[in-house]
Amino acid sequence: MIPATALISTPLGVLTVLVVIVALADALGRTGLFRKLGAAMIVIVLGALLANLRVIPPAASGGPVYDPVFTYVIPAAIFLVLLDVNLGALKRAGAPMIGAFFLGALGTFLGVWIANAVTPIAGMIGAAHAPLAGMFTGTYTGGGANFNAVALAYDITRDGGLYTAATVVDNVMTDVWIIVTLALPALLLKSGWFGRPGRPAAQVADQHPRDDYTRPPLTGTLAIAVPLALTALAVWLSGLLSAWLGARGITVPSILIVTTLALIVAQVPAVARLAQANTLGLWGIYLFLAVVGANADLAALVAAGSLTPVLFAYVGIVFAVHATVLFGIGGLLKLEPVVLAVASSANIGGSATAFVLAEAEGRQDLVLPAILIGSIGNAVGTYAGFAMVALLAATG
Repeated sequence: MIPATALISTPLGVLTVLVVIVALADALGRTGLFRKLGAAMIVIVLGALLANLRVIPPAASGGPVYDPVFTYVIPAAIFLVLLDVNLGALKRAGAPMIGAFFLGALGTFLGVWIANAVTPIAGMIGAAHAPLAGMFTGTYTGGGANFNAVALAYDITRDGGLYTAATVVDNVMTDVWIIVTLALPALLLKSGWFGRPGRPAAQVADQHPRDDYTRPPLTGTLAIAVPLALTALAVWLSGLLSAWLGARGITVPSILIVTTLALIVAQVPAVARLAQANTLGLWGIYLFLAVVGANADLAALVAAGSLTPVLFAYVGIVFAVHATVLFGIGGLLKLEPVVLAVASSANIGGSATAFVLAEAEGRQDLVLPAILIGSIGNAVGTYAGFAMVALLAATG
């Protein structure tokens, strides 16, 4: 039986457990059989396991440790990793990634429509089935912000049971899909049906402006202090600028500003000396994934009763159709498996998970495209959700 309260619930205690999870996953991911799983997959599983055993609280309800990870740590990690981006690689990776993203969005739309038709969801929740379909269309086009936008517009947030069950199923299935997309590139490459992988970013012909900068990297405390100082400044300024623009009716997500600042700073030749920036960013990614794992609260699903298995079947159908369209057509077009996997991750989980996958695959040339298509998803996902609601309302 799952305990009602967590064994470790103080902010410092929870943070300690998360940091230990990251260290353990990183160590395990370098040894024996676990090397095939990789640290990213291991850290998600450990986070989910400890949250559901109530060693630490589930992350779905937020808190003084979990909320800052989403608000500050993942933007900081994105900034740090982008300091090593080769802009020349974007010319090769950008167009295929965008095309794959829209293939995945099409698969999501078709999948939700089919799931709504073949499951008994309409009979169980009545008129709320159309807004629910819009919520899943939005979130699996470009991430969770779209899920909540549609839910708020149709007052689904006032239906505590339905909203809670849908949220937790979304969290659990998104975690599962992140693990699937981490494993897919290597599996699909063996089939011979897909395009061969591109060269690592370090080998591309397009040279970064700072490649000729030969001074040695920073060492000692400066190697950590300088990139962290730049990161803190960028995240702080992005929040201020986003709020300032918002007050004037211009909506620009702070993550886009962080990305822009990182790309500007990355073109300064001296930034090549910040050799520890990527390592620090990777640590932030793993901490984020530990919290993603802790989002999967199985006890909340039990409380939802008979609606839970129907929602799981519903989302399972959505994912199956999404994958069939994306990987089927992507294979015909000979797109790389990792490009398709990153695009799928952007559809299902948003820019943060897509960025994580590109980084975990060691594909620096895909990091920036991953963030960009995640931003596209944030922009179009809510519209796709409202379009689904309108379609279902029009067709009965």
